[in-house]
Amino acid sequence: MTPPVKARSGHIILEGRLSYSDLTRVYPEIHRKVVEANRPFQKESEPLLPEVLLEENLRDLRADRKPAGYNRSDPFALRLIFPICDRRHPEFYFSKPARCQEVVQITEQVAQLLKRRSLKHSVEYDRLPLGQPRGLPPAPPVGSGTGVVRSS
Repeated sequence: MTPPVKARSGHIILEGRLSYSDLTRVYPEIHRKVVEANRPFQKESEPLLPEVLLEENLRDLRADRKPAGYNRSDPFALRLIFPICDRRHPEFYFSKPARCQEVVQITEQVAQLLKRRSLKHSVEYDRLPLGQPRGLPPAPPVGSGTGVVRSS
C-alpha cells in the first residue's frame, strides 16, 4: 500500500508474538527521531528531559510494560503515543494536530527500521477516533422562537 502524502496520525501495530520488550533494541533510535523532530519546540528549561524520558521508557519496555512515549504539552509538537490496547498486538503512533507530511515521513522511517530488525508490523494512517466534525449548531425548529422572553 502506498502511504498518503499527509496524515494526522501514523500507527505501527506489532504483529505475531511481538511484545513491548521486543522494541527495547530499536526504541532509542525511534526516541531520537522524535526528539529531533521536536527540537524547535524544546524549552531551554528542559535540557535533560529527553534523556530522562528515554530511560523511563526503556525501563518499561524491558519489563514488557506499556511505556509513556513522548507526549509533550506543546500544541505543535510531534507526539509518540503508546495507547492502551490489546496486549497481543501492541501498537504506537505518531501524531500532530493537523495533517502533515512529517507524520507520514517519520512513520515510514520507523517502519523501515523495524523491517531491517525483522520486527513484523503493519502500518495504518489516520485511525484516531476524532468524533464528529464541528460546525454550526443546528438551527432551531421553525416556530420555536429564539428562547428569549421580552417583558413589556
